[in-house]
Amino acid sequence: MDGAIDNRKYTENTDVKSFSRMVKEEIFRADIGDTCCAMAEFSGLLLFGAQRIQKDGIRISTENPDVMGCFAELARILGFEASVKQTTEKSVKYIAEVMDTVRVAQLLYDLNLLDESDGSIKYHVSHNVVKKMCCKRAFVRGAFMGAGTISDPNKNYNMEIVTPRPELCEEAAELLRSLEFECKIINRKNKYVIYIKNSDRIADILSFLGAYKSQMELLNIKIEKEIRNDLNRTANSETSNLIKTINASVEQIQAIQKIDKLVGLDNLPDELREIAVLRLENKDLSLSELGNLLNPPLTKSGVNHRMKKIMNYNK
Repeated sequence: MDGAIDNRKYTENTDVKSFSRMVKEEIFRADIGDTCCAMAEFSGLLLFGAQRIQKDGIRISTENPDVMGCFAELARILGFEASVKQTTEKSVKYIAEVMDTVRVAQLLYDLNLLDESDGSIKYHVSHNVVKKMCCKRAFVRGAFMGAGTISDPNKNYNMEIVTPRPELCEEAAELLRSLEFECKIINRKNKYVIYIKNSDRIADILSFLGAYKSQMELLNIKIEKEIRNDLNRTANSETSNLIKTINASVEQIQAIQKIDKLVGLDNLPDELREIAVLRLENKDLSLSELGNLLNPPLTKSGVNHRMKKIMNYNK
């Protein structure tokens, strides 16, 4: 059965390129570990990123040089020499192939991706490949290099890994959950997407994958956004309070002017006349500030009580 997958249309969106590429560059530069980790990472990269997986050869195409470098380096560690070439295709800059019927078939068998009964490819997360924690980490690294993106944290928080294969998506999501990374799955345009939108979980995954600089960048952006949001909330609250004060003052002044016109302020009780005159003279002050001008000073509650009497004087 032909194991070819056309993933070429899957490219990183323009609004996530910068941060995703920073993460992938950091993952590519991180130490691979033992041979078992190289096999696990290669398995993740093939399953999620390869356009062709067959027992006589494998091929990957990408616009990201770090993804291509990862494929070539892992192939070298596992004893293969990848043939890499640049292309002029719009969405693909690099194509790499490993063509060797006997040795590729053996590698796929070792990765538990080759069905011996008919030679077809098994698209699944092999428990034999991800037995150890280091290998689980390596597999997720490979899967993210093959089909992962992280949004620019300045805009939103979203990490995704995409595949056209629902069973593979479920198994990869279950692997992440077993590592205590809660994630969800959605179907989008015939693709299955593992996604995480929690900024703290994304930061934890970046650390898990060894992308420590990217993790710090995300956390710094998050802190700056929270500070800005707090300042905006404070400013909005202050603005709202100022508007309320102004509106209340306008209503109070209108009531006082009406009383002055109808009966005159001198006919008000002393305590009401005093606060009425202060309000006319200090149109922009809050009730608390008006209370501080009285002798002796009066609390906000006391001033509000007198103002209510003024507002209801002619009702």
